[in-house]
Amino acid sequence: MSGEKINFSDEFKVVPGWAIGLAATAFIGIQILLHGLAFRQDPHPPPVPIRLCIGLLAGMFVAVVIMLIGYVNRDAKRRGMRSGLWTAIVIFVPNAIGFILYFVLRQPLSSACPQCGATVSGKFNFCPNCKYNLRPACPECKHDVRPGDRFCPYCAHDFGADGPAGRRPVTPATPAATA
Repeated sequence: MSGEKINFSDEFKVVPGWAIGLAATAFIGIQILLHGLAFRQDPHPPPVPIRLCIGLLAGMFVAVVIMLIGYVNRDAKRRGMRSGLWTAIVIFVPNAIGFILYFVLRQPLSSACPQCGATVSGKFNFCPNCKYNLRPACPECKHDVRPGDRFCPYCAHDFGADGPAGRRPVTPATPAATA
């Protein structure tokens, strides 16, 4: 994965209002359909607790699927992907394979360059506007390091001799000059 921090409450805010409204309507409709029509016509209906569980589970399943479709629609837009195409894929590809494909193939979120503020794809290593190194790496072991690290967390290379990694990101392509 791309190292994105996922917070459920922030991701739930991505679900559009129309999907939440449609999910609530579908949940209520399933309750009415099952309890008002299906179980009344059955000569030997299941006990009331079983009927309640069946109704709640069926309604929640349909509501979650509708909200997931809404999430994919909005999430694809914010990641710069074709939202209509991905929404159609998750609706028409059966057995949740469309959802699995989306979550495996989705693009990383865009962010702002810390130096110039330009919008940069999450896949980029350098800002296309100012050439700022978005993913500094240790010159010794080539692992990613965070800006501001004094030592490499993988090989203990001291960035103090080369300058702090936060001021001048150290990369394999542009190794720091040794004094």
